[in-house]
Amino acid sequence: MKSRRGHDQRKAFNVEWRQKITVVRFNSLDMLAWSELSLAGELFDFFESERSKPSPILVLLTPPGLLDRASLEKLLAGSSGEGVNNDLEFGKRIVRVENMIHRFIESVRGLNSFVVGAADGEIALRLAAPFFACDYHIVSSDSVFVNTMQDLPLVPFGCLPWVLTRMVGGAKTMQLLLDVPRLPANEARDIGLVNHVTASGRFEEEMLEVAGRLASLPQIALAGLKRAMVASCEDLGTYMDREIAYAGSHAVRQRHVE
Repeated sequence: MKSRRGHDQRKAFNVEWRQKITVVRFNSLDMLAWSELSLAGELFDFFESERSKPSPILVLLTPPGLLDRASLEKLLAGSSGEGVNNDLEFGKRIVRVENMIHRFIESVRGLNSFVVGAADGEIALRLAAPFFACDYHIVSSDSVFVNTMQDLPLVPFGCLPWVLTRMVGGAKTMQLLLDVPRLPANEARDIGLVNHVTASGRFEEEMLEVAGRLASLPQIALAGLKRAMVASCEDLGTYMDREIAYAGSHAVRQRHVE
């Protein structure tokens, strides 16, 4: 596999090209950093270039947004770790993150490439909308979706209820978000949250094997299937508008509950 970027951790991500497959390997999962330090600009520039010269298969390897507990607490406290000074600042912080996730989702859905989301390890369920927005989902058998925000005063981010309801239905979405603290990879596959679970220790190897099989399919059929699936959910824009208007004010109200 060749790379046009060095594996410099200061970069937002690295891109690796194979025949018919492009792998985007993210270096930071912290959505707060992505929204505040302009790391997102590089990603959206890449998505724009992908629109003009689409890869048949685009693999997003652990897309941003899969935050751990420490990152979620940082989001609430502020990037300095000293707390957010006022309600207006806190509300704006939440809205910036929402906007970042919304733009990510819209970019992924707008690509002609068939997008595979691949994740290995612990995944924060309530901020996993960028992962679920992909067209196909692969996780390792060691992966687990963790409901790390059950005791934090924030609603799920980035259209997650909208996405999950369409994947597993309303009742299962309610159960996942309210009463499932940990969801192992195989159980996530069984209920329809992921398409493929790799063997332990073979995550990247097996992920590339699956991506290769998809890349061997007629590309016009893959692109047409994606467009049909996106069209079936075309009310997402309306949901996004409502969510972004609600996010900041809700976050401020919940902050005062603490």
